[in-house]
Amino acid sequence: MLEQLEPLTTEPVAYGFAIVLGLVWGSFANVCIYRWPPSEQFPKGRSVVKPGSHCFACQTPIRWYDNLPMISWLWLRGRCRSCKATFSGRYLIVEATTAALFGVAWWATVVANQMFEPLDVRLIRFAIYAAFCFVLVAITFIDIDHKLILNKVTIPSIVAFYLLGLALPGHAWWNGLVGIAVGYGVPWLIGEIYFRLKGREGLGLGDSMLLALIGALLGWRGVVFALFGGSVIGSVIGITALVLMRDRAEPAEPVAPAEKPAGPGQPDGDGEPAPDDEPSLMRTELPFGPFLAMAAVFYLFAEPWIQLNFKLLGG
Repeated sequence: MLEQLEPLTTEPVAYGFAIVLGLVWGSFANVCIYRWPPSEQFPKGRSVVKPGSHCFACQTPIRWYDNLPMISWLWLRGRCRSCKATFSGRYLIVEATTAALFGVAWWATVVANQMFEPLDVRLIRFAIYAAFCFVLVAITFIDIDHKLILNKVTIPSIVAFYLLGLALPGHAWWNGLVGIAVGYGVPWLIGEIYFRLKGREGLGLGDSMLLALIGALLGWRGVVFALFGGSVIGSVIGITALVLMRDRAEPAEPVAPAEKPAGPGQPDGDGEPAPDDEPSLMRTELPFGPFLAMAAVFYLFAEPWIQLNFKLLGG
């Protein structure tokens, strides 16, 4: 039967299947992102099963035809049908991102790899890669919202992806274990050194758990790539954010010293911000998890190309 399905794997209908599957799981990711983090009312988070989807403003249950991924949001223009409360555009972004990643995963595992692996192995690889992307999407947006990487997500995922990795050909049993150890140990050591030098946290244990999860599937090479690739992405975005914050912090018109004395947070005699404002910009915190996840997803799909180039270079 799989031999009969082989010609369909490169057809648009196959990509459509992967994208629709990604939309469905992206919709579920939105539920997880909203309900998993702790809150004052729910210190341990909420169930993703009960209650059913409902409007956060009027508590009206959302009907199935108003809960279609992307379509319903666009049709209702991001508003509740009952009370017209506005739903965040992030729901659309999460669903679209997950759908796109599932589509790329289908191409990378089923289509581009068809000369090297049988279809059953490629389908297993697609399922594992798609699940990995789903987990990273959920972790990314929770970290953006709450600056938290939840153990109840990472710990089961570490175990699951280590075991799933064993189903892939050429994946040694020790590779995931080394990846977990390096993923957790290296950032923990970096964070500890940074804390001793600076007196504040640089990398949290949540980032270590995320890298351990990455290492469970991608091994120690994936951890190293995610750590350094995430640092590069984070540096570019972080510097851009600091520049934008600095521009917003500068006063529109300098205050003359004769009109108002300079003080902490006020312009000095030359019309420049007082030095007390500078540390607040440099201490701005950005969650590191999203950058690690971006680099890990890139390595997930680019690993064969990266490995080939290292071999060609004699590495």
